[in-house]
Amino acid sequence: MFEIKKIIQQPLFKITSLNSVHILLKLIFGFITSKALALFVGANGMAYVGNFRAFLNVVENFSLLGIQNAIIKYVAEYQDDKAKLKSVLATFGLLLFVSSICISFFLIFGANYLSKQLFNHSETFGFLFYILAILFPLYVFSTFCISVVNGFQEYKNVIYIQIISSVIALVFSVFLIYYYATFGALVSLILAPVFVFLVCLFYLKNLISFSDIFAFQNFNFSVVKNLSEYVLMALVSGVFGSFVLLEIRTDIVKFTGLQIAGIYEGLQRIVSYYLLFISSIMTIYFYPKIAETNSNTKEIIFNYLKTIIPIFAVALVLIYFFRKFIIQVLFSAEFETMESLFLWQLLGDLLKAISLIFGTILIATKQTKVFIITEIISLCILYFSTNLMLHTIGINGIVMAHAFTYFMYLLVLVIYFRKELR
Repeated sequence: MFEIKKIIQQPLFKITSLNSVHILLKLIFGFITSKALALFVGANGMAYVGNFRAFLNVVENFSLLGIQNAIIKYVAEYQDDKAKLKSVLATFGLLLFVSSICISFFLIFGANYLSKQLFNHSETFGFLFYILAILFPLYVFSTFCISVVNGFQEYKNVIYIQIISSVIALVFSVFLIYYYATFGALVSLILAPVFVFLVCLFYLKNLISFSDIFAFQNFNFSVVKNLSEYVLMALVSGVFGSFVLLEIRTDIVKFTGLQIAGIYEGLQRIVSYYLLFISSIMTIYFYPKIAETNSNTKEIIFNYLKTIIPIFAVALVLIYFFRKFIIQVLFSAEFETMESLFLWQLLGDLLKAISLIFGTILIATKQTKVFIITEIISLCILYFSTNLMLHTIGINGIVMAHAFTYFMYLLVLVIYFRKELR
């Protein structure tokens, strides 16, 4: 009884419990949006949604250049030093503003070309990129704002922000999908981060002064110099990684057609819901802990492996056994062939979840060379194994390549961290 009470009183348990409520709501919201997509957009439209989501990841990561991780780290370090905190906020804020404006111009001038590339040689969705260009600065600053809140270790507020913004996004998504079908679904992807930004403003007002973000006099070039490691890591993981995933999705459309690509996107929607549990706990709790100067790496690794991974593994087993029911509830009869993809996808995601703690340590402790080498190796394995298995086995080859990639990636990381694991 004492042990149970002790566990319940731990900060990680409290945060995990609140985060689990957030994940549950996300699952419910995901069910509603996935059902709306299946009914009003279909597998073909869902393939377009997947391509556009992958493209958004590319441009977002390119504009952020890993700064979100640096924001969490430096805000956590300097939250008690007002002068240094102002310098960090101004430097990051101005950098993101300039990068987001540059991306906006790129979107405006490349709208028709991008529409052809992403939507199967169609210019129908060209106007979509003008909407994205206008809202892109808010899109980028949503990440900036939530990273600042996270840096102050306001874990509960980060989750509240995500819950509130998700509710707002759900209402708009269903409305847009119902009335505007595929175009509405694509617009809803753009609006979701904007709602995060608007909700963040309410929580940030008690933490920082907004005038500090755009204070040119506080811009510090020494802070920019310290960002080189984060930028390099972001270029490899964020930009190059997202580009590889976009290329894989494009290959799927070319080789299997829009319908099969849409079924694969449906699976990835399910994956995104349960991976949210791992990624949010990592961002909200573990990354700030690792970023602290005197953090105990070995203790953090085993804390993660003993508390988070067992829960996640049980969840994956349940998902596998109820996969047919999940497909029937979330989608339509058009998506039934998705059932054969679950085993290798879930196995790969378990390996991915285990490896995530090691990758996070490399980022937080700025082990740039090791991170870049391991990421490039894993991305090359993913791309070439996917390409090979897609053409030889078909759609099942994609999820097999996914599992194979994360097995090799985890193996390399375990060898590197062997001292910490003893």
